[in-house]
Amino acid sequence: MILKSTPQLFLKRCGGLYFLVFVLTGCSQELLVKETRVLMDTYAEISCYSSDRNNAINAIDAAFKETKRIEKVFSKFDEDSEVSKINRLAGLEKVNANEEVLSLIERSIYYSKISDGAFDITVAPLMEIWGFVRKHQSIPDRGAIENTLKSVGYHNIELNLGELSIRFLNRGAKIDLGGIAKGYAADRAKDILVSHGIKNGLVNLGGNIYALGKASGGRSWNIGVQDPRNKGKLLKSFELTNKAISTSGNYERFFEIGGKRYSHIINPVSGEPCQGIISVTVAADSAEEADALSTVIFVLGEEKGINLAKSIKDIEVLILTEEGEIIAYP
Repeated sequence: MILKSTPQLFLKRCGGLYFLVFVLTGCSQELLVKETRVLMDTYAEISCYSSDRNNAINAIDAAFKETKRIEKVFSKFDEDSEVSKINRLAGLEKVNANEEVLSLIERSIYYSKISDGAFDITVAPLMEIWGFVRKHQSIPDRGAIENTLKSVGYHNIELNLGELSIRFLNRGAKIDLGGIAKGYAADRAKDILVSHGIKNGLVNLGGNIYALGKASGGRSWNIGVQDPRNKGKLLKSFELTNKAISTSGNYERFFEIGGKRYSHIINPVSGEPCQGIISVTVAADSAEEADALSTVIFVLGEEKGINLAKSIKDIEVLILTEEGEIIAYP
């Protein structure tokens, strides 16, 4: 994606996305303050407009600290995280977990239900056998896939929000919140900016973006979706005010064996990497929703994905197929 503004521009690469940001000048204008850090295994950039530079710096720092906290809670690679604890124990017994984690799991199950399992946080065992966790890049045989699929399925999750507990009905089940946690973190970072009085800003967490308020000159944030096959070409621009956008694609995390590309986005129903689509971009009211739905539609494919999009209010969808077809909704 590319964030476009007016004349004075700086080019910044962030997690495969290029942003052009105008730095305001003139004493009557607000200053643009921005900072980039590495969080949640990606580049995170937070920008905001403010007449109070120190407040903007403090707001951005607080937003990054909140993102870091969320990373600590949801990382499957941190042995001390809530998610790692659940993955170790929930297949053996009922496990108590904090409300934040269980609530995000509950919302994840909602996306599983509306997509007939196309979005499923229990896809973790499939990610492991395909080599997208430890990067051993192997192609499992169909027997291994079928055996692993026995552990996959959101119906294996038993939640009790009243007593803040979770257990898996299959001992081999594990969860991976990578398809929704970055969007959730982007929303929380935005909330922190708002709590510090910031009215206009942009949170970009590895391409999970929340556009708060307006950009320079009182205009909507203009975010262009770049054609991954042609870095100088835009597929479409989105005008966003207090909305979010997220792209799921097969062009950054993949491996090739025997001349065939295998995407990191696994279909939880078939157990195979998704084929047929290069990227899906979704604009929605929250980054969490955009993050989850971009994965949902990628897995469902263009026809079923657009049909689902038609049932959801206030979203925009852009699909690029492997044949080069561009499909937009609405």
